Amino acid sequence: MEEKLNGLVIAKTDYGENDRIVKIFTLEEGTLSATLKGVKRAGAKLKFASEPFCFAEFTFSERSGRRTVTGASLKESFYPVREDVTKFFAAGAIVEFIRKFAREDITSPRLFYAAIEGLKQTAYENCSPRLALCRFLLSALEISGYALNTDGCFNCGKEIENRAFFDPFSGGFLCDNCFNGEGREINVSTYFALKKIAENQAATEEETLFALRLLDFYIKNKTEEKLNSMQELLKI
Repeated sequence: MEEKLNGLVIAKTDYGENDRIVKIFTLEEGTLSATLKGVKRAGAKLKFASEPFCFAEFTFSERSGRRTVTGASLKESFYPVREDVTKFFAAGAIVEFIRKFAREDITSPRLFYAAIEGLKQTAYENCSPRLALCRFLLSALEISGYALNTDGCFNCGKEIENRAFFDPFSGGFLCDNCFNGEGREINVSTYFALKKIAENQAATEEETLFALRLLDFYIKNKTEEKLNSMQELLKI
């Protein structure tokens, strides 16, 4: 039996002399694994379908519960992310987030479309790859149940003005009057930068870097996961 699914390759592993096993985040069935036979040979027609960032309509055959990719119609390769180191690590952080937070066999169309949009912005649009990643992470965290609240003080609801405190366990920000020792003080500029990005406003590269560092801190403390590609991006 064959089936066709729209999917994004998020990981690959060499298998044997000429095969690869890929992990694909699909629109219709969530994350799944499949084998591509012979794709390591020179001139293999499905070589493109075994590379991370490949967005395609995949054709699968299944036998004894194991899927094999028998065909693929390319929708987008996001090739520019391979030509620029900043774009590469930003795009890598997007697919790494999917690998770590998209559970197998659980569909999430919103997360799927957020990933595709994030990769499009990173590869093609005239915006900073770091900003594209920040936008993706804010959306993806909300979809995954880890939303950050940038609508003022998490406790009293008033707008934060001079000092800001962040509690990574609630994902909320607190004003000076409401801070109770949980979390840590952050530069108020970081709060305003994140708020601007969450509201889809333009942000400078410095503001984006502030926001990205806070998102990195939040993900590590809230989920106990680390996005290695984001660590590399922050070093650049």
